[in-house]
Amino acid sequence: MKKIIILLLLVLMTENAFGETHFSIEKDTLLSPHSAQSANIEFYFNSSFAADKTRLTPTSAAFRLEDARIYMYGNYNKDLSYNVRFRLNRPFTPTSQDNASVALDMAFLTYRFGKDRQWDLRLGKAYAMIGSYEIDIHPLYEYIYGDYLAYIVNPFLGVLQVGYAINERHKVGLQGHNTLNANFADHLQNNGFVAGDYVASRAPIGGYAYWTGSFFDGALHTNYSYNVSQFAQDYYTHTVSLGHQLTLGKHSAYIDLMYSHMGADYALVASKILNQYEGQSDKLMYKNIVYKGVISRYEYQIDDYWSVSAKLAVELAGSKNKISEHFRQNYSYFLAVQYEPFKTQDFRFYGAYIGNTVNYAEALNMPYEQFHRVALGAAYTLPVLKKSVTLPREK
Repeated sequence: MKKIIILLLLVLMTENAFGETHFSIEKDTLLSPHSAQSANIEFYFNSSFAADKTRLTPTSAAFRLEDARIYMYGNYNKDLSYNVRFRLNRPFTPTSQDNASVALDMAFLTYRFGKDRQWDLRLGKAYAMIGSYEIDIHPLYEYIYGDYLAYIVNPFLGVLQVGYAINERHKVGLQGHNTLNANFADHLQNNGFVAGDYVASRAPIGGYAYWTGSFFDGALHTNYSYNVSQFAQDYYTHTVSLGHQLTLGKHSAYIDLMYSHMGADYALVASKILNQYEGQSDKLMYKNIVYKGVISRYEYQIDDYWSVSAKLAVELAGSKNKISEHFRQNYSYFLAVQYEPFKTQDFRFYGAYIGNTVNYAEALNMPYEQFHRVALGAAYTLPVLKKSVTLPREK
């Protein structure tokens, strides 16, 4: 708990230190203009015809709405910007910890200030500052996500964030956040778990310290983060995430490395297995659970219209106390071909094979899991509205 409070105090102390930065404000920047300087509304759409097969079930096929989102973003003026994005195929019921919803990806304001606007302050529900490029890729382009963004970390959460741009290539910052979007009781109950001897944290929050960098004229980008958080009282989670992205001509790739140690396993992936292995009548969170992973993606732009992409994620789950640190091995992968008929529109047809394999340690005596999907579909980022207003030059 003390570690988390220290991180949040650092956020607030850093914000307070801005008063020593020499910059002048001649007028209230929120009084002008009368409407947003720029406004954009985009509709994300992904629909497919897909055939699925698992190890235990026969092939089944259906037309699927894979994704549908509305994204609104822009600048109120040169200091204040806004971002709102929500999913149309997710429930809008408020979540118990942050009063948002599963459907709401983000709704936040960013205020930039300082002599060169090198400082920024962010407040609302936003994306976590995870050292990852998997979270940075347009959601229509990722055909499968692994355990990391699905269970281990919370990708969209309530935040208070402060960042500082050292120069055009490097930025550092701190982000305070809710650990989960649901409270302690609801999270366990919704997943069929009981609290047992655990007590809900009085402050189920955490903090990221992050650094982003750019090297070799933007060919290589790095995104590193360290996180500490608490969900159950006196049990801490520590996570290190190292993201790398490389672009060379028509080739682009990323590789993310992650390690997480959970004092109390609120991700529940490993705990579900251990509860089954030990025959627990009431499912409990286990202690000292470890998650590790390598997530990589490659894309090649063949010409102006055709591209191919592939992904491989290897993620391990285990315990420092029982069996091993890698008693569950999760493999996620896809191979896709994309065709974009219009140079000026983000519209593409695709054909993709998507797969997932889960293996278990021999000691668990559990059969492996296998998932296959073949999909033919189309994805479109539709620009519904683009508005830009030129402001009068400041005197």
